[in-house]
Order: sequence, then C-alpha cells, then structure tokens
Amino acid sequence: MGSPQSEGPGAQPIHDAGSFSETSLLDSLPGESIRQLRDQAESIFLEAGEWLFHEGDEADCAYLVQSGRVQVVSDGRVVRTARRGGVIGELALLTGGTRTASVLAQRDCHLWRLGRTAFEELIVVDQRFALALCRVLGGKLAEHRSPVARSQPPGTIAIVALDAGVSTDDVAVRLGTELAPFGRTAILRSGEVASDADHVAVIERAETESRWVVLSAGNRRHDRWTDTCLAEADRVIALSWGRPASEWMARGPSLRGCELLIFGPSVGDALLRILEPRTVQTLPDDTMIRRCLALAARRLSGRAVGLVFSGGGARAFAHLGVVEALRAEGVRIDRVGGVSMGALVAGTVAMEMDDTTILQTFRRSFVDQNPSGDYTLPAFSLVRGLRTRRLLAEAFGDTAIETLPVRFFCVSTDLNSRASVIHRTGSLPEAIFASLAVPGVFPPVATPDGHLLVDGGVLDNLPVETMAADAEGPVIAVDVSRGQMWRTGRRRPASSWQVRARRLISGQDAELPRVAETMLRTLAVGSSDTVAAARRHADVVITPSVERAGLLDWKQLPQMRDAGRESVRRLLETNPDALNGCM
Repeated sequence: MGSPQSEGPGAQPIHDAGSFSETSLLDSLPGESIRQLRDQAESIFLEAGEWLFHEGDEADCAYLVQSGRVQVVSDGRVVRTARRGGVIGELALLTGGTRTASVLAQRDCHLWRLGRTAFEELIVVDQRFALALCRVLGGKLAEHRSPVARSQPPGTIAIVALDAGVSTDDVAVRLGTELAPFGRTAILRSGEVASDADHVAVIERAETESRWVVLSAGNRRHDRWTDTCLAEADRVIALSWGRPASEWMARGPSLRGCELLIFGPSVGDALLRILEPRTVQTLPDDTMIRRCLALAARRLSGRAVGLVFSGGGARAFAHLGVVEALRAEGVRIDRVGGVSMGALVAGTVAMEMDDTTILQTFRRSFVDQNPSGDYTLPAFSLVRGLRTRRLLAEAFGDTAIETLPVRFFCVSTDLNSRASVIHRTGSLPEAIFASLAVPGVFPPVATPDGHLLVDGGVLDNLPVETMAADAEGPVIAVDVSRGQMWRTGRRRPASSWQVRARRLISGQDAELPRVAETMLRTLAVGSSDTVAAARRHADVVITPSVERAGLLDWKQLPQMRDAGRESVRRLLETNPDALNGCM
C-alpha cells in the first residue's frame, strides 16, 4: 500500500474506546468508564514549542496525553516527560491550588482536557477511575522521592529524512539489525501500513510485542504517517545532506532534541540553531555510517559505556592512568565527557588517541613547557592563555566535536546567565579552552551569541548527571577533585630575605599558595556539593590518590599517571565485578 493520506494538523480523529483504553491511566478501566470519560473530555491540539500552561496559573482542569510528548518544566529544567496516556495537572486540580510547574509541547500533541467539575464527578461516581488515578499519583510520588531519577531507554525510535534524496527505510533496517541482538525489534514503514489504519494503534501493538520499534517516517512534513511517527517516538533521528527542505526548517520545534545525522563532512550553524539537536554526527562515508548506527544501538539499549573526568589541575594527569588501565581491562569507551583539565583528557579519548600518543601529548604540553607561563598585566587575567590555545591547536587541530568517533561533551560556565554550558558541537579546541579557563587565571571566553565562558568547575566539577541523564549506559566517574590540604602553619624560612619578601608581598610570614593555586582551590570548594551529588549518579566511581600533587605541579605527571592505574587495580581488588557491566 502507499503512504497514508495527508491530513491537516488539527484533524486527528478521536480514537475509539478500545484504542483509548490502552493508555497508561486507563488500562484497567472497563469500556463504560472509558466512554464516560471520552464524553466529558474536550480534544485539543498543541503544536511543538507551544506552552500548555505556566507555573502560577490557576488549576482549572487536568489533561490526558492522547498522542505526542509534553515536557514538565520547573525552574528552567525539564523534570518529566509525559507521553501517550500520561496525566498532566491533576495534582494541582485536586488540591485546588495553582500550577507548580509549566508544561511545554515537545512534539505536536493531541490532548484530552477535563474540567474541574467533570474531573471531580468521575472521581466520585467511578471508583475504578479513582483507583487508576491513585496509581498514577503513587508512581509520581515514588519517582519524586527516588534519590536518583534517570530516564528510561527509548523504546520507539522515528527516523525522518529532512532532504528528498535520503532513504529512511535503509537506515531503519540497518538500525533495526544493530538493535536485534539486544531484544525483539519491529520495523514499521509507511508502505506497510494500510491507508485506513489507525496509525497510533499500529504503533501501540508493535510496542506491546517488541522491545524496540523503529519507525521509518519518510520525508514529507504533514504527511499523516510522518506526523504520527514524530508524535509517538521516544527518540527522533533526523537525516540530512545538510540542506533540509524549507518546510522542515520552518517547523524546527517539532524536531528539537532530535539526533541529527549529516551525510557529509560538516553541518551548518543555521541548522543547529533551528533544530537544537541533542547530538550531531557527521557521516562522510559508509564506514562511519555503520559505526554510528552500531553505537546508536548500544546507546538506545543502555549499553554504551560513558566515562566522565573531573577537573583538578595537574591532578587530572591521573585520568591518563585510569584510561590506560580501563582499556587494558577491555572496557570499550563509547561516550566521554569532562570539565576543566578533565575536558582536555576527554578530548584525547574522543579522538581515539592511543595511550602512547596521549602520554606524549601531555608530556610535551605540560612537562616540557609551562602552558600557563605566559603572564601578562593582571587587568583581565594573570595569563594571556595563548600558550594553552597553541597546545590545544597542536593536539586537536581544527577538529569539530560532531566529527569525533566517540561521543563527547565538556562543560563551561556562563558568567552572564550563571548557568552551565554543555558543549556538544563546534570547535573541539575552543570548547576545551572555555572549559578550563579558570576565572582570574585565564581571560573569559566571549562568544558571538553573548556568552562569557569560564571554567566549568565553577558550577559542576564532575558532570556525571549530564552523562547519566539519557540512560544510555553505565557511567564511570573519575574524581580527582579531592587533594591534600594546604598547610598554613608557620615554617622556618630558608633565609631572612624570604621572610622579608613574603611579609612584603602577603603581609604575613605563613607560607601561602600562589594566586593561581588559590583560585583553583576556590573552585573546588565552590563545587564540592555538586561533586558529592554527581557521584550518586555514577555506576562506578574511581578516586585516584592524588594528594601528593599540587594543582599546578605539572612535573607530577608520571606519579599521577601511576596513581590512576593503581586506582583501577585497587578497585578491582576490592570488587572484581566492578567493571562487568562496562565490557
């Protein structure tokens, strides 16, 4: 059969009682309760990017998601995503208060609206509806009280082509083949779906029979099958040569948060701004396509190992030994992220440098020369940062993050918005420099779009939560943020001139850390709470013994590298099965 007939965005038909009864709230309700609910509900349509309501609004109704996805947003963060069958706004309606969060349409959505009178009447007259509602509320309460809330791996994946010359069927079949070893996989294509079928019901049946459902959504915007696939998918993978059709560019909100695969060497900034993709990967040849889809299958099935490095100045050299030891144990690193010096190590891992090359790179850049030795007048910073930029250029050239074979991110802090910035696209050396630009030591990085970036450790010195949020696989965290305390007691000076010089400069006799060391230690103090919280999100935490090294003691590279290797050996001695889920 051909593709289903095109239908306008507001023309979604009302499902019959049978298909509606399969939603999560109503799966235990008899047909009579379903019909009563349907008769009292109002059907509404919400385009992707539209707000359903805002925090502080009066709670005068509750909503059931019929199709699509909505995001519950609090304090600027997405705290929950509701899909087909999800209930929105019922708690505020029950308590008679105002909305405690805002709700945004992530995809084009059809919802059922229940006013206060109808909602309360159903609770009073239908005990089975009240019981189903209690189960929903109990599930939300359990989720809220959980110390670590993680997303579930996506089960339904839509593949959509933004260009006319791209085949979604081919990519869907190849991805389905990669997913098959991890569980039963169904592949649905438009030509195999009868034109008079209820598309949502077809997808629902596939979801009940398979672990993964891969939807070949085609490339025609406002085609009914394509729109249904986008609305129902847990994850959207968008394919493009880099020149999407204008209709897709105009409907960017419906694709925001997608995974963008570009069949070419680069991607344009305009496309990134419009789609705001969660990840981007360029695929210049078929070898990279195969590799990307294999990695996608591991990520979607929750088997992609992630490695996160903390900041810590020269103590971050311990990360090198950890990488060597993990590789020797057979750990395959699919994702890597870091902050400050940890971002630099993460970059070498994402480039898939071998152990020898990584060691030579750091020895040449930090031991043979001082990367922070280009001091300047302290008007904007202690150093100009030109030496550091030069070593980053030597190590990474003009590499773009989206071309890396291993998924990479690093974190910086925006002084203007007072928020963390996650770098997943763009220039790799520029992203790393921003991540390690210790405020006061290095000049802030001013970006064309108005950000003023400094070291990511200001707010988050161990960005495990960023890695763990998508539930793509086990996360190994390497934390070198805890080091030796500075001994402030008075010491016998080597000569009298040292006493006079110290007193002249600092006003006291005690030995004190230099200004750069003080700034680095201040960062560690300021983000200590986030480090403690981040460790709870990790499946494995490795803590090398780095007490012997100062934060700017670059000559400690060999000792710190040994400490990293030793920490992995110590972990496996204590718990031989610690890395079993990471192989």
